[in-house]
Amino acid sequence: MAQNNDEFRFVSLLALELDNGDISLPSLPDVVLKIRKLLADENTDFERLSRAISMDPVLVSKLFIHANSAFYNRANVEIESLEVAISRLGIEAVRNTAMSLAMQQLYSSEKHSHAGQYLRGVWARGMKLSSMAFAVAARDPGLNNETAFLCGLLNEVGKLYIITKAEEFPDLLGRKSSFNQVLEKWNSQISKSIIESWGFPEEVAQSADPVTYVDGDVDTPATYADVMAVARGLVDFGQDGSLDFEADPSCNKLKITSDSVAGVMESYRDKLQSMQQSLT
Repeated sequence: MAQNNDEFRFVSLLALELDNGDISLPSLPDVVLKIRKLLADENTDFERLSRAISMDPVLVSKLFIHANSAFYNRANVEIESLEVAISRLGIEAVRNTAMSLAMQQLYSSEKHSHAGQYLRGVWARGMKLSSMAFAVAARDPGLNNETAFLCGLLNEVGKLYIITKAEEFPDLLGRKSSFNQVLEKWNSQISKSIIESWGFPEEVAQSADPVTYVDGDVDTPATYADVMAVARGLVDFGQDGSLDFEADPSCNKLKITSDSVAGVMESYRDKLQSMQQSLT
């Protein structure tokens, strides 16, 4: 009975905070906010972005690794200038690298070390979802694959919030099966709330909850919610036949079939390897 009471009290707390709009995580780092502001300015150039980024030496080092990775350095020409690295990556990829670094730091915080097993698992899955979303969105010229990467990166940020809140309920944390059910049930709503509170566009926020926001009409344009529905399916089920490409409306919109999925998986693996190398 005590176990059920713990879970009931915890879920009631989550529901109350969600209803009251009290869901929050630490603010995004200044460099991420600066990059996002510069992205919104059509007059932004690589020199201005370089000045903003140069104040964060860890991010600078990650950008160099990323720009010189096999994924972005097809001609095998190594670069040493930050402006050239930004130019090679593109401003949105720079933002995503900064966001990835910020999210990695949130998931690996020493403050939450006793929940490390859960956090490491969610972070690893976030890297997979973001890389898969990138590969899936590349199938549709109407979508931006860097925006899709951001959607994947933030898709399970709600789990980070739930895990950190559960520190007040150590017995619940210790019951892995029950706690995983709580994570899965509440992640989408809480992720959407956090993404909105961080000021990202509504299309990014809605992608955190594909079940709610995917339009089953195959004649409507694909959205980032469609991208995340397919990305989740591919990450969770791979190519074992569990995802019905012909019947799934999101797969239809994105023109992902049993014949084309091998190319998507190859792009996914390349992107994942590149991100893992840059963040190591």
